[in-house]
Amino acid sequence: MRGSVAQRFRRRLWAALGLVWLALAPSAALAHASLVASDPANEAVLTTAPATLTLRFNEAVEPLALRLIDARGTATPIVQIDRDGDNLVLTPPAPLGEGVHLLSWRVISEDGHPVGGSLSFSIGRADTALPTLEVTGHAPRRAAIWLARLAIYLGLFVGAGGAFFLAWVPRSQPDRGTTIGCAVISLVGLAAVAVSTALQGLDMADLPLRRLLSTAAWASGMQGSFGHAAAIAVVALLCGLVSLASRGRAAKTWSLIALLGTGAALAASGHAATANPRWVTMTSVFVHGVCLAYWIGALLPLGLALRAGADRGRDSLAAFSRTIPFAVGALLASGVALAVVQLGRVAALWTTSYGQVLCVKIALVLLLLAFALLNRRLTPGALAGAERPRRALRRSIAAELIVVAAILGVVALWRFTPPPRALAAATDSSVTYLHAERAMAQVTVAPGRAGPIDITVELEAPDHTPLRAQALTVTLSNPAMGIEPAAADAQSLGSGQWRVRMVAPVPGRWTLSLGILISDFNKIVVEGPILIR
Repeated sequence: MRGSVAQRFRRRLWAALGLVWLALAPSAALAHASLVASDPANEAVLTTAPATLTLRFNEAVEPLALRLIDARGTATPIVQIDRDGDNLVLTPPAPLGEGVHLLSWRVISEDGHPVGGSLSFSIGRADTALPTLEVTGHAPRRAAIWLARLAIYLGLFVGAGGAFFLAWVPRSQPDRGTTIGCAVISLVGLAAVAVSTALQGLDMADLPLRRLLSTAAWASGMQGSFGHAAAIAVVALLCGLVSLASRGRAAKTWSLIALLGTGAALAASGHAATANPRWVTMTSVFVHGVCLAYWIGALLPLGLALRAGADRGRDSLAAFSRTIPFAVGALLASGVALAVVQLGRVAALWTTSYGQVLCVKIALVLLLLAFALLNRRLTPGALAGAERPRRALRRSIAAELIVVAAILGVVALWRFTPPPRALAAATDSSVTYLHAERAMAQVTVAPGRAGPIDITVELEAPDHTPLRAQALTVTLSNPAMGIEPAAADAQSLGSGQWRVRMVAPVPGRWTLSLGILISDFNKIVVEGPILIR
């Protein structure tokens, strides 16, 4: 009999996992978009007005709001936007005049998070006065986003996780109060998903909190990976509610879908789930979410059962004690895998805001594990019916719930902190576009900081075809620092690409000059500024 039940459970589990995987399987992408280059470069001084402006990101993005602010502070939206791979090519609505201009941009990345910034450039003269850029107050909106995300986590982990525990783990007696508690928390989670969707729309459009009830905010919030994650979370919470209202096999089936849906909702969007290698991160987030829902979902039912009396919850406690070590082991393994991918280097733990949030989470997790070890010591006495261990176990479970709430609150802060891996994509190299009448060049400097640097040059003709050259000489100069020009011959990589290794000994604004030898009697010189950190 037990074998047939186990076989049915495995069949249901693998079928549900297959459906979840099909729903989540997206194309590979980097998480959290970052601007890696622009044309014109930030603070560039141009002799003539460019026909187009180019923003290059480390992944494909969707434009949300782009506008040009001139020296008088007049803002003009950019509506003609073309995509070229990871580039956004912007056409100004009117020819740009002399003076300084500010380009303000806001896009949404593959992980569902809006990203924004601005850059300035001058035409004809290098003005020192930048135009005024209106800054929207973000604090109330961010606080609301954090609270909504915390409520969603509680709904999924306590509500849907609790439904799974009540359906699958044997109980001495049914507990109506626990069922109602899990249902109420699930309903709170459903409401939080709806509010969070509107808040996501406000964040995407950079709108104030007073626009929360606008139709545009709700429609925008459902776009992209966040919309997919919100839809899966709604399904998971509804399945959990149906399970709480059901009995027997139906309750088990609905609660299993709710548990797997919890992991799927987390794996559908966010920093961790959309990082490469995608199969590792998405699977790790899914496993992390499922195991966390099982652990957290058990705490409320167990705590209420122990409070009710010596015999209530004895079977549940025994079953949970046998299974929780496996869930904790998978939880820790998946968490370590995600941390390794996101951090990239150990120093990022204390040098980045993402790492600092992770340090706080690790400290709270260690405290939670300490309570879990204490619980295992108290469990034999509680199962034997001793009043003192049972009372101590109940207090320990209550403390666990408080620590869990703190962990979920800390994790919700990651919504506002890009991982070091994404930051590295934007800062480890810099890209500059140089233009001349007969040639164009995309110059990549890696790393983009003082010291030895590798310079990769991709030459193009005016029609964007590879430009064939006999030789390329690269010259770096910084007369303001009293540094004489240094020249080196680049090595051809084929298809118009060249590479050379040079040294930029100090940070600052350098002048990069390319001497492109087309033939013995034809040489093109392209020159422009580059910024070395």
